[in-house]
Amino acid sequence: MKTTKTNKAQLLLDSQCTLGEGPIWDAECQTLYWVDIEGKKLHNYNPKRKNHQMWELASMAGAAVLKADGNLLLALEEGLSTFDIQSGNITSHKVLKNTNPKMRYNDGKVGPNGHFYIGSMHKEFEPGSGNLYRISSNWETDTQVPNTTISNGMAWTKDQKTFYFSDTEEYRIYRFDFDMASGNLLNRTIAFEVPKEMGGADGMCIDEEDMLWIAHWGGNCIRRWNPKDGEVLEEIEVDAPQVTSCCFGGENLDTLFITTARSGMTVEELDKYPKSGGLFTFRTKVKGTSINLFKTE
Repeated sequence: MKTTKTNKAQLLLDSQCTLGEGPIWDAECQTLYWVDIEGKKLHNYNPKRKNHQMWELASMAGAAVLKADGNLLLALEEGLSTFDIQSGNITSHKVLKNTNPKMRYNDGKVGPNGHFYIGSMHKEFEPGSGNLYRISSNWETDTQVPNTTISNGMAWTKDQKTFYFSDTEEYRIYRFDFDMASGNLLNRTIAFEVPKEMGGADGMCIDEEDMLWIAHWGGNCIRRWNPKDGEVLEEIEVDAPQVTSCCFGGENLDTLFITTARSGMTVEELDKYPKSGGLFTFRTKVKGTSINLFKTE
């Protein structure tokens, strides 16, 4: 595989997250949210005002997504809850209730149909112990991809007919047919393999040309992949080995926001990469796509 272009991301905020994950851009408020899963925190950063907010959470939040009412849906360890941005209050929906202390939720995204897709995983990475769930607008839940290890990524093409998904431990990106009416993920195939030396495929987002921007855990970078042939089109170096996720934001959706982690790193590794856990940014030549909002009936 040949890399056509290499660039470097810049540190935007030295947030020192243990496991920074799941950035989402609120286009209406021009602000960014992300979670520190192991640090049990929710972060917010407004790039124009350079204003950073942080909320302590009682348990790990695997993902935060925007709801149509402007608040956030959190995938907490114990289940789904709404976080009121103004008050900081959390309301449990008693959906996807989890009582197993060894399990938590991981990456999640809202599909073009307004449904929420969220993966579960074992805290010690027990193979096949998780699932990728779908939660509809009336809170009905079903399993879309069973027996996953680390659900990650998730991106829909512009025509809303294809869904991409990564189970990080498998070093490949899967392609599904997406049924807009039912929200079902059908006909799984392998889109492309990810060489292990590149680092695991963690979180991802998609641009307006339907190319995937994938965070590589252990790879010190974001790579832009063509999912049709598995070619790497661009590589964005990050001053942190554990690159976890990315999303497009900014006024023109041409700014890539990148989350990283410092979980499990040695003192020597942290000396070498002190910016680990920080929030990075990179201006792209291509625009991203807007996120979808979780809609409830």
